Amino acid sequence: MTIRGKKVLVTGGSRGIGYEIARRLVTEGCEVIVTGRNEDTLKKAAETIGAKWMVWDIADISILKEKFGEVIKTLGGLDTVVSNAGVLTREDHEWGMGMLELTEDEWDNVININLKANFFLMQTTVKYFYENGIKGNLLNIGSVASIEPSCGPYGVSKVGVAGLTKGWGKQFAPFGIVINSIGPGPIATEMNHWHEGDSLAHSRIPTGRFGTVEEVGELAMYLLSKEAVQVIGQTFIIDGAYDI
Repeated sequence: MTIRGKKVLVTGGSRGIGYEIARRLVTEGCEVIVTGRNEDTLKKAAETIGAKWMVWDIADISILKEKFGEVIKTLGGLDTVVSNAGVLTREDHEWGMGMLELTEDEWDNVININLKANFFLMQTTVKYFYENGIKGNLLNIGSVASIEPSCGPYGVSKVGVAGLTKGWGKQFAPFGIVINSIGPGPIATEMNHWHEGDSLAHSRIPTGRFGTVEEVGELAMYLLSKEAVQVIGQTFIIDGAYDI
């Protein structure tokens, strides 16, 4: 596979899926900048994989254009964005009777980061590609929750990401802009309460184990490659048949 982009922004790139995608892109010869909110974690991750880094709270829309401009200046351009930053609701507020206690602040926090910030980053990215004639890639990291019943803000946000991916993908395909999404199921990350050294075994997944960030990264490399330019507006579920 030949990676289509060479100058790449990965949001939420200090750990988990975002970190692995950024690492793989660097090994493919891309110039990568990772963003996040924790400077120490972000700097360490970037230095480990050979990427640039920038502290950026993606939920603060008021600084989006400024930070986006800094990314372009730092990289000397931009042709690929991986929108990975996201948060989970407390599990008991996403399913079960606990969702009856969900607060407005909890709802806003998840929706603002997972959906609102994703939309405005997509808008800013696509506008930049379109106005500069760039045949770029935008890859959203969604969730298997996008095809499940939704009882809380996390599921709602990921349904929204899948819908935006399809709509924007179709709208801007004529300009060579490729937009897709990956919908991971249970992946071995800290977000899913998995830590280095833990077993991958998972009794609720038909394959018997968690997915790995490496497997998600491999799928991301295909979707960002020149071989995938006809794959547009899709959300690819990688969950070991968890939702079937």
